[in-house]
Amino acid sequence: MSSPLTIRLRSKDGNTRIQVSLTTGGNELAQQILSTLGEGIDSSSVTISNSPGSKGEKIPLEALEGRTVGDMGFKNGELLFIDFKNEQAPPPSTSFPAAASSSSTANNDASTSTSTVPKGKKIDLVSVVEEEVDKYYRTQTGMIPRERDTKLCRHGDKGMCDYCMPLEPYDSTYHSENKIKHLSFPSYVRKLTGSLSASQTSTSSSLLPPLTPLSFNVLTPCPSSSHPAWPAGICSKCQPSAITLQSQEFRMVDHVEFASPKLIDAFLQGWRKTGSQRFGFLIGRWEKYEGVPMGVKAVVEAVHEPEQEGEVDGVTVRMPWEEEERVKKLAGWCAKGLQVVGMVYTDLTASPEDITKTLYKRHPQSYYLSSLELLFSAQLQLDHPLPTRSSPTGEFGSRFVTCVLTGDKDGGVEILAFQASEQAVAMVAADMIEASVDPGTVRVKKEAAGRYIPDVFFTFKNEYKLQVKQSAKPCFPVEYLLVNITHGFPVTPTPLFPTSSFPIESRPSEPQTMGKIVSSLVPIVGDGTYSQEGGEEEKIKQVERWAGDWHMLAYLQKEGGLEDDEMNLLARVATAHSKVEGDIEALAALTKTPGWLTLMSIVKAAAEVQSSSRPSNSNSNQDPMDADDFDFANFPDDDVPPGGGGGGGGGGGVRNCPHCTFENDHGGDCDVCGLPLDG
Repeated sequence: MSSPLTIRLRSKDGNTRIQVSLTTGGNELAQQILSTLGEGIDSSSVTISNSPGSKGEKIPLEALEGRTVGDMGFKNGELLFIDFKNEQAPPPSTSFPAAASSSSTANNDASTSTSTVPKGKKIDLVSVVEEEVDKYYRTQTGMIPRERDTKLCRHGDKGMCDYCMPLEPYDSTYHSENKIKHLSFPSYVRKLTGSLSASQTSTSSSLLPPLTPLSFNVLTPCPSSSHPAWPAGICSKCQPSAITLQSQEFRMVDHVEFASPKLIDAFLQGWRKTGSQRFGFLIGRWEKYEGVPMGVKAVVEAVHEPEQEGEVDGVTVRMPWEEEERVKKLAGWCAKGLQVVGMVYTDLTASPEDITKTLYKRHPQSYYLSSLELLFSAQLQLDHPLPTRSSPTGEFGSRFVTCVLTGDKDGGVEILAFQASEQAVAMVAADMIEASVDPGTVRVKKEAAGRYIPDVFFTFKNEYKLQVKQSAKPCFPVEYLLVNITHGFPVTPTPLFPTSSFPIESRPSEPQTMGKIVSSLVPIVGDGTYSQEGGEEEKIKQVERWAGDWHMLAYLQKEGGLEDDEMNLLARVATAHSKVEGDIEALAALTKTPGWLTLMSIVKAAAEVQSSSRPSNSNSNQDPMDADDFDFANFPDDDVPPGGGGGGGGGGGVRNCPHCTFENDHGGDCDVCGLPLDG
C-alpha cells in the first residue's frame, strides 16, 4: 500500500491541507478540494494551478477525471493554488435577462478566448493514442546543448556555467539569434509544463493537460444557470471574450519535406498537359525535424488526386472526400504508418510573353493565401485534429498542411506551405468569418439569429511607428490568420514508392486499366509462377519494385478484386525495401492468396498470347514494360487457357472471359484483366 501524501491548498479563503495517496483517483481528489472550500461557490469555476495569480496554467477540476495522483506527478507537500468564483443569487423575478449586446463586453478584451471543457467531451487521456513523434518527444528533455565558450568560461573541460549550460528548447534568445519565428509544438508544450526532472521524462504524459482548445462559441448551457441557454439568453459568463488577432507563438508543423522532386514533377504534369489546375492530398508521415528545437516535419511520400474538375483559374473538388477512409486504410498498411498529412494544389498561369514561364501572382504586395483558401484550410484542419494528452479533450490543433504550387519572381514554380492559425480554426468553427471579393481580406460576418459575434481587433504599426489597435469589423488582412511553414527535399532521396510508371488517378487523358498492370507483370513473372529459391532473388526485387507505385496500389485496392488482407500484404511488399532485411514473410504469404494466384493466371495467359502473337523479327529495342506495345486485340483462340473458354463466344448477355473466367455483362475487353472477350 502506498504511503499517504500531504497536498497543501491555498485560496483566497486561506490555507488548508488534504491527505491522499498515489492511487487516489482524480474524481476523489476533486471532491476533497471542493470540500475544503465550503458552501456558496460555483463548482464549475474551480481551477488549480502550480503558481499564484496569472503566472501558472489554470486547470479545471474536470481535467482530473480518469487520472490518479501518482499519474499527475504530485509529491508530498505539493502546494496548489485554488481559484474559484462565488455563486450568484438568482434573479428575483421569473423573467430572464435579455441577451447582452457586444458593447457590454468592452472590458472582456483578450488575445485568446478559452472555456472549460464541455461535459460531453471529457475523455480518459490514458486511452488517447498519440503520434509516434509526440511519444518520442515526451521521453526527451529537448535541451539545446552548447559548447564551452573559450572566452567566457573559466572552468575546466568537465565543468559547466551559465555561458555553456544547455538551453531550454523554448529559449527566446536562441530562437531570435537563429531566426526561428515560431516555437515547435512540443517546445510550446514544454514551455507550459516547465522543465522535467530525469525521473519525470518517462511519465511526462501524466502531467496535467496544459492546453485548452480555443473556442469562440457561446457556452451552452451557461455555467451560471441563471438564464435560458443561448440564443434565448446570454451573459458575461457564457459569451466569448473579445478577440485580438496576433501572430501565433507556436506552429504544429515546422517543415514539409517531399520525399523526391519527382513527386512535384509528376503532379505538375497534369497542369502542363491540360493547362487546368490540379488538386491532390498529401500521403506521408510525421518525423522529428532537426532544423528547430523539438521540431516536427511532414514527410510526403505520395500525392493522391481525387475526382476533380480542373479549370484554367481554379479547380472543383467534392467535399467531404468520399474515398478518404479507403485511402487512409491503404496508407496505414504501408511501412512507417502513412496517413493523409495535407493537401496541395496548383495556381499557375503561363506568361503571355513567354509560355515557358509563369506569372508571379502571390507576393507581399498581393497575397500568399486567399481568404477562400484560408477558410478551406481551416475547415480541413478542423476535420483532422491532432490527438494529444496535453489537452483535456484529447485533441488540440491539427497538423494538416496546405501547399500551393505557384509562379515565382523568376518565372519558375515555387512551393508555398502554410497552416491556418488556431484563431482561424476557432473562428471558422464559430461561423464568424467568410471570404471576401478581395482575396487578401477576410470578412467578419454580421450577427444573426443563433450567431453571436464578439468584438474582433487587430494591431499594426501606423506611419508614426506606433502600435495601434483597430477593429477587424467588417474586414481585416488574411495574414493575421496564417502560419508559414518551410519546405524542401532530402539531399539523398530515398522515396518509399520508387516506381512511378502507372498512370495517375483522376486524369482522363491517362486512364488506369487492369491491362496495364498485367502487361507490366508479364516481363517479371510471365510464367505465372514465383519462387524464393536460387536464382529467383532478382525476381523478388523486381516484384518489389513493380509494387512500389502508390497509384497502382490505390487502383488495385479499388478495382483489382483483392481482399483487404491481400492488399495489406501487397502494401508491405511494396514498401519492404524500407527495411534492412525486407519483408520476405509478406511476399511469401501474398503468393499463396487467391487474389494473387488469380492475377498470376491472368499474367500467364497474357504471356502465352503475347509469345504466340509476337513476330519473329520484332524490334529488339522494344520496351516490354509499355502496355501500348502489346497487341491485346489479336490473341489466337488456341491460346485460351484450359477451362477458360466456356463463355468466350459471341452473343449478348453474360460472357465469361476466356483468360481469367470473370463474368462480364458486355462484349469488348474484360473488366478485370483487360484482355479481349473474343479471344
